[in-house]
Amino acid sequence: MRTLIAAAFALWAVSLCAAADDPSQDAADVADQVRSQGYACAEPLSATRDEAASRPDLPVYVLTCANATYSVKVIPDQGAVVTKEQ
Repeated sequence: MRTLIAAAFALWAVSLCAAADDPSQDAADVADQVRSQGYACAEPLSATRDEAASRPDLPVYVLTCANATYSVKVIPDQGAVVTKEQ
């Protein structure tokens, strides 16, 4: 079971790292991960890559929801590091 969860997360991380054509899908994907970790995201509005905070192997996204904004650091094979913005 643990291997299956790790594999699913790895696929999710790869999909976020790949260049996407649909920004609304990026927001939905990042919001799904944030919600799965217990954070509230009522309506994902956007997810933009934070180039200043990102590294080639460690993307960071700013997720804007209707009720909150989060910084989301995508770590392969682990849960994302989510920080609620003020």
